[in-house]
Amino acid sequence: MPLGRIRLNVTFGQLDNFHKEPLTFEVVDFPDVYHSLLGWPCFAMFMVVPNYTYLKLKVPGPKGVITTEGNF
Repeated sequence: MPLGRIRLNVTFGQLDNFHKEPLTFEVVDFPDVYHSLLGWPCFAMFMVVPNYTYLKLKVPGPKGVITTEGNF
């Protein structure tokens, strides 16, 4: 069960090429620190192309494609 919601500005990319949007996250009680799950509504807002095999997200930016890498 969610404990609440928080709205944060999320930025993908670096200083020279980035995309920024405010997103609403649901807060849950996990035993670990700092987990974030981005779902299809977020992907649609950012026009993200996920690649689950390589744990990468590709986002269009003002100066080309922004690639964000994940890890296990």
